[in-house]
Amino acid sequence: MILADYREDIKNILLKEKNIILRGAPGTGKTYLAHEIASILVGSKKDERDRIGFVQFHPGYDYTDFVEGIRPVQKNEKMGFELKSGIFMEFVEKAIKSQFDDAWEEFLNAVKGAGPKGYNGVEGVNNLIPYEKKGDGVYVKESTTYLSKNQIYRVYRGLPGVKMGGHDSYRKHIVDKLKKSFFKNDKKYVFIIDEINRGEISNIFGELFFSIDPNYRGDTQNAISTQYSNLHSNEDFKFFIPNNVYIIGTMNDIDRSVDTFDFAMRRRFSFIEVTAEESAAHMLKNEKLRSVVNKFNEIIGKDLSRDYQIGASYFKVLDASSDEKMICGI
Repeated sequence: MILADYREDIKNILLKEKNIILRGAPGTGKTYLAHEIASILVGSKKDERDRIGFVQFHPGYDYTDFVEGIRPVQKNEKMGFELKSGIFMEFVEKAIKSQFDDAWEEFLNAVKGAGPKGYNGVEGVNNLIPYEKKGDGVYVKESTTYLSKNQIYRVYRGLPGVKMGGHDSYRKHIVDKLKKSFFKNDKKYVFIIDEINRGEISNIFGELFFSIDPNYRGDTQNAISTQYSNLHSNEDFKFFIPNNVYIIGTMNDIDRSVDTFDFAMRRRFSFIEVTAEESAAHMLKNEKLRSVVNKFNEIIGKDLSRDYQIGASYFKVLDASSDEKMICGI
């Protein structure tokens, strides 16, 4: 298969399934391939590549590194502790905020475009007029009801629109309108987890195994309370993963089998094998070398298993003359 087609096939699986794991023998270029697929989805410009996250699991990695946990801090020469978001939660929060910001901008433009009569596209809320004296927001014409962007975002995250509480029916109607008409999945975020099977995946994800399920992406109604929810400034805080976040894991089958995954986690990922033969076809330009490597791996596969085969990235790049001499001498 042509490399471009190969990448396109994997990209399409990721778009459909949301979570994939590239598995195979060591050195088959799984991590490199994961970055390539991510770049295809988000783009190659610097600001676009900021939408790619990366982490490598290891036996000491845990929930507090990945989701959130208590960290020591020093303030006014005194030691204390603060709740800090882990790398994945920070990444997801960025994706949530970006998706909301884009939807809000389109919604506000629609309100502005309605003219002096007001916008009537929100069920249960009539005659909305833009209002920017207190920051981005809208208000109901001929009333004192002001609805700011920040208030709408809080309701979207499952919090009260204003911290002291109150009636949020208008804000909820606007959130529903944003979801129905203005939320898009154009700006994608891809999080790569290298060596995903080297960590204790159930302990690292914790209750997030529910949130990563493709069926619950973007569903704020099924947002979850994290282990440290009671330590957030607002105890009503709940976490969810938006539908513009995609996860790519990589794993070496020789380290730990797929069978070590909990069934609950396993069914939330689609596994794609990257074989040593595919690795040679896409990474080794010298036809003679490809042939030798494939024959060598064929013997390994028969005597041991495919998990012990050798990927193309184990072979160093040589200059053309040395390369030919090496092949001729084999």
